Amino acid sequence: MVIAYAWLMWRVFKLSAFFFERWLKWLGAMVLLSPGLSASSASLSAPLSEFPFQLRAGLIWIQADGPRGAKTLNFILDSGAEASVIDLQTATRLHLELGQPVSVRGINATAPGYWPEHFSARVGAVSLPSNYLAMDLSAVSAACHRSVDGLIGADFFAGRLVQIDFAKQKIRLLDHCSPGVNAEVLPLQIDAARLRVPLEVVGLGKAWARLDTGCASALHWAVSTPALTGDGSSHELGVGVSSLLIRQNTKSVRLGRLTLDNIPTGLHTEKLLAGEAGLLGAGLLSQFSTVTIDEPARQLVLESLPSPKSSSPHR
Repeated sequence: MVIAYAWLMWRVFKLSAFFFERWLKWLGAMVLLSPGLSASSASLSAPLSEFPFQLRAGLIWIQADGPRGAKTLNFILDSGAEASVIDLQTATRLHLELGQPVSVRGINATAPGYWPEHFSARVGAVSLPSNYLAMDLSAVSAACHRSVDGLIGADFFAGRLVQIDFAKQKIRLLDHCSPGVNAEVLPLQIDAARLRVPLEVVGLGKAWARLDTGCASALHWAVSTPALTGDGSSHELGVGVSSLLIRQNTKSVRLGRLTLDNIPTGLHTEKLLAGEAGLLGAGLLSQFSTVTIDEPARQLVLESLPSPKSSSPHR
């Protein structure tokens, strides 16, 4: 069985000032997997539950309790992944029975996987998704210099109101959120398990970008080749696939009424995903005190930029 995914398994993210190649994007086309298939100015109700996370090298790390008394598992919160993933070595250690073999196909590369893997994990009182795609995440662990047991994908956000409090490093599940007067509220487009928000890269246009907490970089954006010849761009870097070139640049980015200047932006010569101009990563999201992903209301609420010097209103 071959499963086509929407974009490369080799994914770029910045850790300690270096770009690393990263496995497994996108974990999409889920219908092919089965025949049937804070301190915030907003007015918030008390959280239904909350748990801590660690922001390390731009990624959101969560420690979960595994099944049957297993040792603590290290997960990365990855809203850009369309399914949750468990590392093959972790699945073996937990004595999980592997699901149906599948081939995960990206651009010029494929990798074996197994679907589905069923197991229960929790963070405090919060249940994590129960279905996982089992894949080898050793390349991710090597890039992070830390063992990665799995990725918590977009299925975690389905039907939930999830607040990421970067200031206090807490994740909260809420039943209500009324954005404050100073909040920036963006529409959230939900296409199957794909979460998208609109933004504008000044000089390069407006489009929808994947909301991707699993990308440590601030922004990746697809542009025409002539746009890469402008002054101020760094040297070209190969990103896993020779046909996909990237320049690292700084751009002004507009999110609703806000304009954020000097945002590190990876410029690509090809679209990374069909229907999406790029990735809005944790490197930019973490500049806000809180980020609330309100899937039921289809909105993204951004609260309290830490420094007013880094943004200006735009109307």
